[in-house]
Formats: sequence, structure tokens, C-alpha cells
Amino acid sequence: MQLPPEIARRTFLNRAGVSVGAMALANLFAGKSRSQDASKLAHAAEGATAASGVIQALHFPPKAKRIIWLYMAGGMSHLDTFDYKPKLAAMAGQPMPESVTKGQQIAQLQGQPLKCFAPQFAFHRSGQCGTEISEIFPHLRTVADELTVIRSMKTDAINHDPAHTLMNTGSMIAGRPSAGSWLWYGLGSEAKDLPGFVVLVSTGRFGQSQPIAARQWHSGFLPGKYQGVHLRSQGDPVLYVRN
Repeated sequence: MQLPPEIARRTFLNRAGVSVGAMALANLFAGKSRSQDASKLAHAAEGATAASGVIQALHFPPKAKRIIWLYMAGGMSHLDTFDYKPKLAAMAGQPMPESVTKGQQIAQLQGQPLKCFAPQFAFHRSGQCGTEISEIFPHLRTVADELTVIRSMKTDAINHDPAHTLMNTGSMIAGRPSAGSWLWYGLGSEAKDLPGFVVLVSTGRFGQSQPIAARQWHSGFLPGKYQGVHLRSQGDPVLYVRN
């Protein structure tokens, strides 16, 4: 049976190709037009910054160009760096108060005597603000008035892995978007064809990587495009990109 030329295979492929090409070209021109309009608006409003995320109307012009989130899992304790605990120092060597440990599933320490361990470094009031900073950071103490140290954050997670998850996603249960994903989703990115959220995982001199899982930079229930792109120093720099 001979098909009418209107629906013949070659006719269909020819017309479909023209239609798809036209739609792609229209989308490119529309994107260029939108970017030009956004540029005009940005220049019209002094200090305004165009945001391509879901949060379009910011309550004040942003100044930060980028955010570097240093999550130093396995690094120095807050008790020896920025969080001075004078009572802990006074209780050094004494049994840990039951109010801290009762009912807690303490990994690898079940049934063992738990004692208070004092900070191992001296703290000094620094700058006009008087922020207490460890002697570990002698140079950082000279710019204490330019720092913001928050000591009010806490968690009920007493074990490492759920605490890591909570600190990066706001929940001890896996599946929530990470902080970087929320920022990219909300504020957008200036780079249209590059990821707005990249991840570097450090490796110690003995070859041990940071003890954190990929869920710490995952997009959770947000679209997958907002998850952090893990850059690697060995093998493929980015997984699943090679042809």
C-alpha cells in the first residue's frame, strides 16, 4: 500500500526535522532576548543583581558572589577551636554527666566508662568584640572583628554519620536537599552551562578521604540538576560525562 505523501516516512522525517530545528532556534532567540532584558533591568536598577532561581524578589541586593562551605569532617573539635567550655575544663577527668549520655545509643562506646575531656588549648579574647578563639589560630585572632562565630547551633545526633547528615541537610534522615542544593535552587547561578554547586572532598596524606557520603551534597527531593557535582582528582574528573 502506498502512503500519501502527507504521511510518508521521508516526508515525516523532513517536516519533523524542520519543526524541531525551528523550535530550538526560537528557544535560543528567546533565551538571548530574556538575557538582554535582564541585563537592561540590572543596569537600570543600581546595585540590583538578577537571580535565576525560584526566589526572584530579594529583600536587599546581594553582595556575596560565591559561597565556600568548608565542612571539615574529621577535623579539629569545636571545643579546641572556637567553642570555649570553661565548665568542661573544670570537670576534666570526672564522669560524664548522666544527663548527657542517658538513653543515647553511643556507637563503639557501649558499656565503657565515659569521662570529661578538657580542651587541649588555651583560649583568648580577641578583637574589640571579645570573641574567644583558640591559640591554634594566632593570625585569625587578629581579624576577630571581621568574623561571625555562631555557637547556638546544636543537634541531638550523638553519632558521627547522622550528625554529618543533619549538619549538611537539616535532618538526621537521608533524603533531604543539602544546603548547596537549596542555595542553587533558590538563588540560581550565573553560569548557564556549568554547575552552580561543585564539591571537593579532601584526602589525607595516608590516603583516607573525608568520612562523608554523597548524600551530604545531594539534591534530595529537588530536581537532580541541583545536586552537587563531585570533582575528582583521579580518573574521570566528573563521573558519567565521558562519551
